[in-house]
Amino acid sequence: MSVQLPGGKVTSAKDVSFSAPSSPFNEIKSDSSDKAWISGKTGNTISYLSECGGKNEPTLQQLESDSLSALNSLKVLKSEDTSFNGRAARQTLAQGFVDGVSVQLSLLVFKKNGCNYTLTYGGVEKNFQNELNTFENFKQNFKAP
Repeated sequence: MSVQLPGGKVTSAKDVSFSAPSSPFNEIKSDSSDKAWISGKTGNTISYLSECGGKNEPTLQQLESDSLSALNSLKVLKSEDTSFNGRAARQTLAQGFVDGVSVQLSLLVFKKNGCNYTLTYGGVEKNFQNELNTFENFKQNFKAP
């Protein structure tokens, strides 16, 4: 049995180009992203999610809010409009709690050619800065079609 949700069929983007994060990051399976990696050293994660073809046209703020909804006691430390892959984008740094553990999250959301993209880096607050550069490199090499 299949259920047709309002908003139409959503698929992942094809022909996305990126360089996978290097060691100590290893690829993991994730139901909530297209690709995800976890650091064997800190447990920090890097991931990206693409959603194409839905009839809904969320704003960048809605994409940002959806990604931050997993955090309890959410505190947005910085949120700014920027440009990424030649499109308007929103970059956000936030902190909050997941299962009582203090975490930080850096995310970048943008839309390109009918697809919504969310690039995310997260980890326990005390380890967050350790691998932030790896996420910055990941973003620099990420190209949406």
